[in-house]
Order: sequence, then structure tokens, then C-alpha cells
Amino acid sequence: MNASNYIPAFGFGAKVFPQNIAFSNGIPVINRVFYVDANSGSDTLKSGRTYKSAIKTLGKAEDLSLTFNYDMIIVAPSADSITTEASITWDKSYISIVGAPAPVQLGQRARIGFGSGATSPCITISGTGNRFINFKMAVEEDINVMISVTGNRNYFGNCELAGILNSTTGDDAAARVVSMSGAEENLFENCWIGADTINRSTTNATLELADASTRNIFRNCMFPVLADNAGALFFKAASAADVDRYVLFQNCMFHNAVHSTATTMTTGFSLSATLGGTVMLDACSILGATDWSDDYTVLRGFNMPDITAANAGFMETIAT
Repeated sequence: MNASNYIPAFGFGAKVFPQNIAFSNGIPVINRVFYVDANSGSDTLKSGRTYKSAIKTLGKAEDLSLTFNYDMIIVAPSADSITTEASITWDKSYISIVGAPAPVQLGQRARIGFGSGATSPCITISGTGNRFINFKMAVEEDINVMISVTGNRNYFGNCELAGILNSTTGDDAAARVVSMSGAEENLFENCWIGADTINRSTTNATLELADASTRNIFRNCMFPVLADNAGALFFKAASAADVDRYVLFQNCMFHNAVHSTATTMTTGFSLSATLGGTVMLDACSILGATDWSDDYTVLRGFNMPDITAANAGFMETIAT
């Protein structure tokens, strides 16, 4: 049955616009919508304003979006990654990027990839108030930093952020999946940050905070690593000024695949004893590291098993 039989205005050309369905997807305001499709999209021949006229890359979608305009970018599932051959500077604010597939936490088919033309970092997020939801971002080239966050109050929800997927990058101490510098009050929720498919062979880190990054929160996130060097790290904030106020890890798991082929890490974290903020662990757990950190001065844990014991928060063999 045609909808015009129930809503007569549709029979006269009326349409449902994005702002008419705001809140139905959890986003209260939607202005213009752009579609990105790696399979059939074109950055040169199409406008991106409908699915049939989808553009091909996220970089083009960012160029077309207007800052503070509440635009939305919908990323379609594809057999291949949407490969952007150049790095992206995401300096727009209040844009929502949403992957169209089912909201699985790992292996989303809405995929953003960076090719050999990209440089480190692959994407710099300097804007404010953006939403990055339900897609995978990956780089398999020898590029040290995939994501740099310098902006404030951005949201990352249900994303797989798979950096350090190149063996040469895995051997580089400067490699990072996410690097945050002066970034404030960002939230990563239900995200998969890192990968356990490529060996990490030196003292690189999945996540690094620097330059007084303030009040950033990681909630229900998984940090996977495949270390073949004991010096590999989940998290680094090794200078006094790297964190201000606090960084909070809430119900996060830090997993080094030692029951596969990984080498046990000496510590999961590298923290300055004079760090300017608290590193808080709320109901977190770790596997594949001998200790949580090389220094415990600013590290605080709560809602964790055996919190006063040396094995606080470590995954343990369940008694039979």
C-alpha cells in the first residue's frame, strides 16, 4: 500500500526531510544529509545529497559539510574501505557521521580507510561537538598516527579504531592509534581502540594524552594489543603536563593476546609521577601485562576486584 493512501500530501509531492525525523536516531537536530558509498559513489560526478547520488570519500563529505550547521553524513556498508588518499583535517563542528550497518562493536562494514597518500596523522579532529558513530576507521599503510584529537567535546560511539596495522609501524616507537593533545571533555563509548592482528614490537602506545588534555572519558571500551615486545603500551601520559584534572577509564578492558602469541608487557601504562591530573580506573581489567603502570602516584582504581591487592583488576583464572 502506498503511503500516499494514508498521508494524502505525499501524493502531491510532499517529502519527509531530515529535520522531520530528528530524535528518531538519537540526534536531536539534523539539517542537510550527505551519503558516502565506497562502491558506487563519486566525489566528482555526484552531489551526495541522496543515496543514489552518493559521494565516495569522507574527506569530500567533510568539505561539503558546513560547520555549526548540524549536517549529517551517512556512511553506507561496502565490500571495501572508503579509501581517502589524503589526510583529513576535521575542523568543522557539530557534524554527525553515522555508519548505516547494524551497531556491532567490531568489524563494522561501514569502513573508512587511509591510503598511501595520507600522512601522519591520518585525521586531525580539531572541531567541537562532532559525533562519530558506528563505523570502522583503519590504516594499513606505514603511517604512525591514525587519529589526532585536538578539539573538545566530540563523541565517538561504537567505533572500531584500528590503527597500527602495518608491521613497520608496529616497530616504530612513535606509533599511536589515538593521540590527544590539549583535548578536553571528549567521550569514547563502546569503542574498540587498537588491533591484535599486527605485532607491536617496541615502546609504542595505543593511546597517548598530551598538552594538558582534560576530563576525557573512555567508557565500555576495548583496547586490544598483540605485543611481541615487553615495552609496548596501552596508554601513555609520561610528561607532567600531559593530563589536567583527570582521564577516566570506565568499565574498559585492556587485552594483550598472551594466550595466542603475544609477549607479556612489562606495564600497561606509562605515567609521569608528577602528572597534573588523576588517571582513574572504574571497574577496569587488564590481561597480558605484569603491572598496570610504571608509576602509581596518580593512578587510582575503584569498583575493581581485589583493589587493595597486587593483582587489582587483573583477569584471573576462575577457581573451580
